[in-house]
Amino acid sequence: MYGVDVSAYALFVPLFHTFKQTVLDLGRGEAKAKARPLTIGDETIDRSAAGLDRRVSERAVQFWLLSDRALFLVVGTDSDDHAYRIPFEAIDEITLEYDEAADFLPWHMRVALRVDGPGSITRVPPGAPVELPVGAIAPEVVIGVDRDRLAQGGVMPLSGFVAAGRRFRGALERRMELAGRPLMVKGAEAAERARFKRQDRKAG
Repeated sequence: MYGVDVSAYALFVPLFHTFKQTVLDLGRGEAKAKARPLTIGDETIDRSAAGLDRRVSERAVQFWLLSDRALFLVVGTDSDDHAYRIPFEAIDEITLEYDEAADFLPWHMRVALRVDGPGSITRVPPGAPVELPVGAIAPEVVIGVDRDRLAQGGVMPLSGFVAAGRRFRGALERRMELAGRPLMVKGAEAAERARFKRQDRKAG
């Protein structure tokens, strides 16, 4: 194998993936802190999907966070951060497609938003310090040209490669169904086969 130590390579790859997952886990906690000022009443943020969107930057990390009422999009880039709360009724559709060839961030997720209609989209005002307690920051309502620009992907990417586990997909399916919005999932069977293979490797 061109002089490559196969045993060292086999050891390095899982360690590298563990490192990347740790980075995403740490970022997920920070993303929740940035989205928390947008929550309403007793709303709490639960499981999330995380991924990299290479169209912006290799260092741009995007998180899809869920509550029982809304989808939260949080993006951190080299130059700016964005945090939005999008009620499920404001979503036109969501597509999740599994890539069998990928061993990290195997799902491609695309969120299509309604330019107008029901559901009030809000955001954390640019430059607001996330260290302030919940309620200290007044969310901005996204309307008109700003909402149109968001729906067109002009503010941040509305698609990217993500880690979307079964719990996340199941929660998203239930909430989209309750809101009467379509969710298309492609490759769920392949994802399950891959999960069983990983479990077998760990057991072995």
